[in-house]
Amino acid sequence: MEITFQDICWKSKIIQKRYTLSISINKLVATNSSLERGKILYSYLAKDKNKRAIVVTYLDSRKM
Repeated sequence: MEITFQDICWKSKIIQKRYTLSISINKLVATNSSLERGKILYSYLAKDKNKRAIVVTYLDSRKM
């Protein structure tokens, strides 16, 4: 799989509520991607070519 990065970058802070950890998505990204509260997204843990851990999240609510 080859990934092409766009010119959008943001920082996410990890938040913990009881037993769940969460990260946030920038509001502009969510709005432009037609994301709504309660929508299910699929994320996958992976490594890049430099062996750094990455998370790939598909914003179209479909599995890989």
